[in-house]
Amino acid sequence: MVKLDITINFCVFLLLIYLLEFGYGDVIEVPPLNINQQDLLKHLSLGDIKIDFPALYVFGDSFVDNGNNKVILGNEDAIGGGYLPFGIDFDGKPTGRVTNGRIGVDFIATAGGLPYPPPIMGMSQIDRKTIRTGVNYASGSSGLLPQNGHVLHKNVINFFQQVDLFGNSTMKDLKGTFDSPKRLKKYLSKSLFFIHHASNDLGLTFEVEMKKKYSIDTYTELLIKELSKQLQRLYTLGARKFFVSNVSPLGCSPYSINTIIHSGPCVEEINKRISLYNDLLPGLLEKLQSSLSGSKFVHGDIYKVFQDVFESPESYGFKDVNSSCCIDKNGTRIQVCAPNIDPCEDRKTRVFFDPFHPSEAMHFLWARRFLKDSSICSPINLIQLMQA
Repeated sequence: MVKLDITINFCVFLLLIYLLEFGYGDVIEVPPLNINQQDLLKHLSLGDIKIDFPALYVFGDSFVDNGNNKVILGNEDAIGGGYLPFGIDFDGKPTGRVTNGRIGVDFIATAGGLPYPPPIMGMSQIDRKTIRTGVNYASGSSGLLPQNGHVLHKNVINFFQQVDLFGNSTMKDLKGTFDSPKRLKKYLSKSLFFIHHASNDLGLTFEVEMKKKYSIDTYTELLIKELSKQLQRLYTLGARKFFVSNVSPLGCSPYSINTIIHSGPCVEEINKRISLYNDLLPGLLEKLQSSLSGSKFVHGDIYKVFQDVFESPESYGFKDVNSSCCIDKNGTRIQVCAPNIDPCEDRKTRVFFDPFHPSEAMHFLWARRFLKDSSICSPINLIQLMQA
């Protein structure tokens, strides 16, 4: 009996070590707003590792938009995140992030020892010509296909336009800050290019417009083809390190489960079409890495991050996985946040801040798992890509 107890205790000990090593079921407090790189790495139990990369360039939608739509659409549009309660935990300042505080790429920038990459639309001409630590081109409601984001809002910046901005504006400015093409080439090869796209293509845009035109199989192939085209454009411009996230289970968002008739905890019709796209993504990235000399493509499985939380929320410190923290103009938690109405107080234990977007706590979770958890990143994790 004593031997059995010792065996069980040893197995439990090994399990705990495994969980700590690979990031499953970890409950880590969201760090202070102005935490520095060294303290954040300690907070993440990453120790005295060396990370040295010059810049972070971000492309995507509202998951990673930190202010572009706020500039484009003004402070009154919800997809611009330009009014409170957005930013309530960012010193009470609506910054254009569609959540209560920071977004995942903010934590990634800090982990890399960089400032938050500024939104391209909010940069002055002087900033554009002098900043060499990265830029954010992401635009909420944007899509992969050229026409897609404009189904939801005509003025958003779709992926090809984001790449245009990098190629036609940023590259032009960068050339003026390096004394030789060789040094610029080295800088670009060491910089990190972070891409999170296709959520809008597979969500509301498909529901509103694209399912009238395409079968889901044809449509997902079109999305992958367009993603490949734009990634190759970035490579041609000098990018070499790519981190590409798949799409989260949108069928489990508060908006979906409250507006679409379904059985079970989530709208599986939506999650199934997202899975079709997600299943195609790793093969594309492997193909690109094998054909583009010197490139490194890492796949991040944000779908699994959310799935793990939904299956065991308490293991990650969450108590509410399916309702919005903010209140809409109808007094419910189904539509976009109404301006200047106090949100819930338990924001640190909520997965969602509004009916579509994660809370700061959930952003911190997916960022830290991308950074250190090789079970959801392939072939290496984000820290290893930064160090490569």
